[in-house]
Amino acid sequence: MSLSSFGQSLLSKGEFLNADVMLLELDDACRKLLDRSSYIASLSGIPISDTEQDFGAILIDAVQQPIMGYKKNGDEKIKVLSGIFTYHRILQYVSTLSSQSHVSSNKTVDKLSEYKTFMIPVFVLDKPPTREIRELLLLNELTRNLLKQCFLSSSSQLADHLYAWFDCPAGQSLFQQEKWLQLFPSIQLKEDLCKWLGISSKTFVPSNHRRNNHE
Repeated sequence: MSLSSFGQSLLSKGEFLNADVMLLELDDACRKLLDRSSYIASLSGIPISDTEQDFGAILIDAVQQPIMGYKKNGDEKIKVLSGIFTYHRILQYVSTLSSQSHVSSNKTVDKLSEYKTFMIPVFVLDKPPTREIRELLLLNELTRNLLKQCFLSSSSQLADHLYAWFDCPAGQSLFQQEKWLQLFPSIQLKEDLCKWLGISSKTFVPSNHRRNNHE
């Protein structure tokens, strides 16, 4: 099944539920995809400066950029498939409150205990999608955010992340990979992407391809 076909009946495949953030857990297939790119190493890195007062801002993120997930075999845990940047911020918030809790352990109020009542809207699927769909959901989110926001200053870094996310071997074209063609069927050449982004096609080369060319 293509991602487009999956999406056509998406609203009949699940529903929005208020979920306890302590029950959120990254899906294994998505974790492996994220591990392929060093950019996403920041998901487990140093927390930003969120404090307990940022509770409302995180709720806004959860509504504007909702999380999608599923429950497996009756487990209470919700496996996160997309909404990865909202999930990232929640992890940072947990880390911040946990640190505050340890620092103020002699106080009567435990910030992490308060946090456990933190509920957010999550679109919960009735059953786990196939591994291919799970990967495509996350690839769709990551790639569209990267290409639209262009938050990397280097075209070679951009190539590194895209080739890593799509698991494209050295010597093969990213733009002929099956998953790429599902998400971006109109972009089948490097020149097409570079023209759209306004970057040089000469520097849009992943580092492992450059190394192979020098060997």
